[in-house]
Amino acid sequence: MESWSKFTSNVGPIGQKITRQFGNLNQQARETFGQVEADDITELPEEYRKLEERVDALKNAHLNLGKIAKAYETEGYDYPTQVQESLTQISAQVGHSVTSWAASAAKQTNVNVNVPVTSAPPTAHKTLHHALSRGAASGALELGASSTDLAGVSSPVSGKPSSGAGAEESKLGEALQKFALAQDRVGNLRLQQDESVKSGFLTPWNAFGAQIQLAVKARQNVREARLHLDSWRQAVKQAEVNRKTEKVESMRSDVELAEDKLVSATEEAISVMKRVLEDPQPIKSLAAFVKAQAEFHQAAQEVYAEAANTLASAATSAESDYMSSR
Repeated sequence: MESWSKFTSNVGPIGQKITRQFGNLNQQARETFGQVEADDITELPEEYRKLEERVDALKNAHLNLGKIAKAYETEGYDYPTQVQESLTQISAQVGHSVTSWAASAAKQTNVNVNVPVTSAPPTAHKTLHHALSRGAASGALELGASSTDLAGVSSPVSGKPSSGAGAEESKLGEALQKFALAQDRVGNLRLQQDESVKSGFLTPWNAFGAQIQLAVKARQNVREARLHLDSWRQAVKQAEVNRKTEKVESMRSDVELAEDKLVSATEEAISVMKRVLEDPQPIKSLAAFVKAQAEFHQAAQEVYAEAANTLASAATSAESDYMSSR
């Protein structure tokens, strides 16, 4: 085998790089096919190998959770696929009614809520909650509910039910109105949660992937440096077998240089891997994720609790009226 140092001295930097890559690939192939004794493969420090395992675990955890949480970037991740809604005229009309009911409820309960009632129809959001809201609102309208006023809400002045929906509206129609309004509110809260998850979790979580890639790159440098060293050692071994003493002596400096590069690359990789593993950003991102979920579920629970009490009273009243009419 010709001395690599003699060959590379006659080529430029690009040629030397190609020659090194060829040597590394040749060494890798020989190791893969079992043509190199285990003792001839340089063993890396135990600290380095343990850090490699931890970085691999971190990389897998980062990738797996990120792929799942990416669902928050798509509004309709919980939208029922079996629903065949027309998201144009029908959904716009129903959605506008829900918006009007929200404004009516806010007005009658003295709640200062900025809800447009005469603007363009609202966006037909594709979430499970909004789909439930539209489904219930459509039923309420068919049962005679007003498209602008919320029935059954007590006036803050008289304490009597609002007459905006008309006396002929069915009790089920009123219940569907309130159900639709509650689901719409929860749907809007879910959209707020999604925005918080995207900004507080997904953005920094994905950005942290770049730090993991730095560790991966540092490890690749170690791998290439190790292959380069072992390829030189194999060349020296072959030269010794062929009793080419002069070539062996000329290769010694290349082996020493390769050893120094491997030590340097290993130390750098250890430093980079430790820095990535100790970075608090992933934990901070998880905290933001759970905070967004907690705030959503707490607010949704309040909406549902209010709706549950209202509908429970309506159910009791309807049952009482039904029994007394028999």
